[in-house]
Amino acid sequence: MSVLNKSKGNSMRVLAMMFTVCALLLSEVQAGCGGCGPSKTHKSEKKGLLESVPRNNYVEGNVLISCGMCNFMNGDNDCALAIKVGSKVFSVKGVGIDDHGDSHAKDGYCNVIKKVYVEGRVRGKSFTANKMEFPSI
Repeated sequence: MSVLNKSKGNSMRVLAMMFTVCALLLSEVQAGCGGCGPSKTHKSEKKGLLESVPRNNYVEGNVLISCGMCNFMNGDNDCALAIKVGSKVFSVKGVGIDDHGDSHAKDGYCNVIKKVYVEGRVRGKSFTANKMEFPSI
């Protein structure tokens, strides 16, 4: 009788082990973040800064924006809005430095450098914007 009990105990142990392994494998297959289904696609958005002006001179992406004279040292004699793409600085045409708040305030463009999304064309040393998404100051 003891041999039968040992055999029955071993088979129960093996059955329990197989059940546990199957449960773990099934939970691993169905695991996910829970926030999205497999049909959702994640939009890959580039969050870094543009490093160069494209060949067609149409800039589209995140750049640094600030006062050209105070922060980018572009050689201008007055405070004016400028963007920086890589190591090159371009003065912004059509948008004044005080259009989005006092430029000489503590958080104004003469005292801080901010990241901004822009779309527009570079011509020579100037940038003409079609779209600028300014952070509030």
